[in-house]
Amino acid sequence: MKTTYLIGMAMLVGVMNACQPKQESAPPPSPVMSSIYKEGGNEELEITVPETAGAREADASFGTQQEVLQYINEARAQGCNCGSQYYPPAPALSLNSRLNGASNKHAVDMADYNYFSHTGRDGSQPWDRMTREGYQWIAAGENIAAGFTASRSVVNAWLNSPGHCANIMNPNFQNLGVGCGYNINSNYDYYWVTLFGTRR
Repeated sequence: MKTTYLIGMAMLVGVMNACQPKQESAPPPSPVMSSIYKEGGNEELEITVPETAGAREADASFGTQQEVLQYINEARAQGCNCGSQYYPPAPALSLNSRLNGASNKHAVDMADYNYFSHTGRDGSQPWDRMTREGYQWIAAGENIAAGFTASRSVVNAWLNSPGHCANIMNPNFQNLGVGCGYNINSNYDYYWVTLFGTRR
């Protein structure tokens, strides 16, 4: 089986217990990523994979959410080169339960139905899912990724991708949501989502 990775530009999902490496002889596909950002209406980049039904799902544990938050805040505290653009240190983000809920639901849905996209199966965008969970936003972003088995590796991959890194370092964001879905029958096994937001 080939190894593939997916990365999303403005989404993130994390799990500690549920998203641990599975014990299998065949390696999962290589990771992939994608990101999206909106502040008045700018959107970009979407990647999808064929949809098939899954058999096992799990969402991000609080421990994994804390890990992802820690790694992201470490980067924000130091400042970071996102491609050719330098972002100075930015204030720390705080976890938000509503964003965690929206992130986990989308991550599990992608894992369960074997697709990779900022657009949900119901046609929703990240900000739609944030609003649905009761988070009233003025700025919203999402990083998504698939195929990564650990929170450190997915955050590092996002930091090495200019668009994802820009979401992580955006000083306008105040809150973070982290989710992760796992399904052994999906193409990438692990699906990560991070939602970035600032309340209205």
